[in-house]
Amino acid sequence: MGKAEKGTPKDIAKRIKSKGLQKLKFYCQMCEKQCRDANGFKCHMTSEAHLRQMKIFSENAKGIMDRYSREFESSYLQTLRQRHTTKRVNANNVYQEVIQDKQHIHMNSTRWASLSDFVMYLGKKGKCVVDETERGWYVQYIEVDAGILARQAAQERRVEAEKAAEIAQAERMEKQRIEAAKAFDLVGGTVHREATKLERDESTAAVKVSLSSKDKKKTTNKTSSKLGFFADEDDEASDDEDAPKSDAIVLPETTPNPSATTRHIKRSVPQSASDKDCERESSKRPRKAEEKMANDQDTAKPKSDKSTRDEDEKPWLKRDIIVRVVTKKLHDGKYFRRKGIVDRVLKDNKFCAEVELLDSSPDQRDGGDILRLDQNDLETVVPKEGKKVRILKGEFRGEKAKLISADKKKYRATLKLLDDGTVLEKIDFEDFSQLA
Repeated sequence: MGKAEKGTPKDIAKRIKSKGLQKLKFYCQMCEKQCRDANGFKCHMTSEAHLRQMKIFSENAKGIMDRYSREFESSYLQTLRQRHTTKRVNANNVYQEVIQDKQHIHMNSTRWASLSDFVMYLGKKGKCVVDETERGWYVQYIEVDAGILARQAAQERRVEAEKAAEIAQAERMEKQRIEAAKAFDLVGGTVHREATKLERDESTAAVKVSLSSKDKKKTTNKTSSKLGFFADEDDEASDDEDAPKSDAIVLPETTPNPSATTRHIKRSVPQSASDKDCERESSKRPRKAEEKMANDQDTAKPKSDKSTRDEDEKPWLKRDIIVRVVTKKLHDGKYFRRKGIVDRVLKDNKFCAEVELLDSSPDQRDGGDILRLDQNDLETVVPKEGKKVRILKGEFRGEKAKLISADKKKYRATLKLLDDGTVLEKIDFEDFSQLA
């Protein structure tokens, strides 16, 4: 079919059509080319120029998409601010005004899949007041001072520059490490690793509280009050003071000194010779006897208690299992509820292990940190049904199994051993963990 002659109605129609807005789905943003139909768009997709542009896009896909997203957001907000100021309007009407420009940035090239996602993004960032009605999304522009916008933009640029510098520094460090390892291999050296013991601070040590200390304190206070008002009951009070020492552990830090209180109160009360002798004997009582009683109380614990805790005191950490961090003390809770893989269990302390953290989500690359943690700061991870697990406690400790079913209400699961196919029922969640 020949080309229409210049000046004919057909030629004029084609010129008008080429200048106007055509179908958005036949527009290539990278090449900035508008195709008229599906056949033309298909031919353009296989052209050399388009493939060259797509190769450039593949090298920096995120950066190019972010640039298009910023340009589209800027044009949308500019149209909303200039034509509607701070009025509440339909978001789709504003979008139709934006796409009237033939050279506008198409939404297909941005990070937002639909206009609804873009409107919710504007509301989340605080740039517009958005609300959803039966007739669709409505937006209202929020007027912000230009100085505030400039400061926010400068802050964003500074944060991006810092992130880029951190990434570049990490790449340089990794490159230096690889070069040093290669040089070390050429020399023929070997690396020796020595495990160190986990040193606990006094603040993290276990705290033991005696429940009988309050009773002891009350008894002592009661005794001292009796001594202040009734001098003839001195002997009975001293007997009451001695009696509880065989039943409770004495804490020197919290228990007041009864002899000092006695001397202070009894100055205004006449004492007999027998009372003075009792007071001297009580003041000469060696402190070692009280400490010996306290030690005897610590050693005289019931054996049944020890037997019940015997299983819990065994280390359950195994290599290549997935665990979850449950402590908030690390980095102000940065690693709380994060998952990780047990890389190595310490030889000198089986209760501690080195855990390599996993990414918090598929979109974020924030994993790779290696932490040395105690098993009390970790918990097991229950996978989906059909996944492999390792048994950590009980008769089949160390065996690999497959998760058949899990009861989240009773915190128990049914496992099947991989070796012989034995089915284990009512296994607690804390007795097994997911394999990496």
